[in-house]
Amino acid sequence: MTSGPAAAASRPRLSLGLPVYNGERFLAACVDSLLGQTFGDFELICCDNASTDGTAAMLAAYAARDPRVRIHRAEVNRGAAPNFNWTFELAGGELFKWCAADDVLEPTFLERCVAALDAHPDAVMAWSGAVDIDDDGRVLREIYDNRDPQRFDDPDVGVRFQDLVCRDHSCIAVFGVIRSAALKRTSLIGPYVGSDRTLLAELGLQGRLLRVGDDLMRHREHAGRSVNAIKDLRRRTAWFDAKARGRAFPHWRLLREYLRAVRQSGLPLGQRARCAAGVARWVKWRAWRQLWDDVSANLGIQR
Repeated sequence: MTSGPAAAASRPRLSLGLPVYNGERFLAACVDSLLGQTFGDFELICCDNASTDGTAAMLAAYAARDPRVRIHRAEVNRGAAPNFNWTFELAGGELFKWCAADDVLEPTFLERCVAALDAHPDAVMAWSGAVDIDDDGRVLREIYDNRDPQRFDDPDVGVRFQDLVCRDHSCIAVFGVIRSAALKRTSLIGPYVGSDRTLLAELGLQGRLLRVGDDLMRHREHAGRSVNAIKDLRRRTAWFDAKARGRAFPHWRLLREYLRAVRQSGLPLGQRARCAAGVARWVKWRAWRQLWDDVSANLGIQR
């Protein structure tokens, strides 16, 4: 096995992780948009979560045409969270990006995000705004938080962490380009609802999250998305983790994970205290009703 400087030089700079399960309907549009990027120094790691449709054949056809495409297939469906994380475990690039199998990127997405990270060494990720598209790719609207004054790029860790925790944001930033070293220091995608919020908060504790100027992502809004197909947050836990059993308290889990992230951040005590205060504001401003809903739903209490 090759190792050392020669192996490092041969690795692509960016790894794209494409977790997919029964994604044949929109998969071609997604992969075509990735392979057509103006920044081409990447590997595309496709992890097929035991699909039963034509996904495997489609991916095999792409791999035969483009050596950047790598395919891995699970024998059984393991749930979304393990499949997402599997793509990162297989990645070799200094930069990493998750790709949703039903979304589409504008051709300069990767180029703009990589350039932003190169220009700002203190940033841990770069992301783009998005528009919602329908099943046929027609633009519906800007994603709902597209023009919110999010301070994810603030140099003050307390400010950006508070906005990542307290604001009702879409978490679309999780599909940005991330420094792999920073991502390794997080808990990745957890087997619970809202783990993308925790992940972004963990990244925000390490450095700035930069938004590039244009809306370079086309986010597919369709009936098959988990948030549309499974409305109840507690039942949606099984989508993230195929082994999930018993009662689920998604908002209590989110509270616990926010506090764990702050405690383990390695920040000076004063900064950790400010971030913990941001979690307290989240409970006071938004989450207390949701925390109570978790309890009442599991105990059968009618509101």
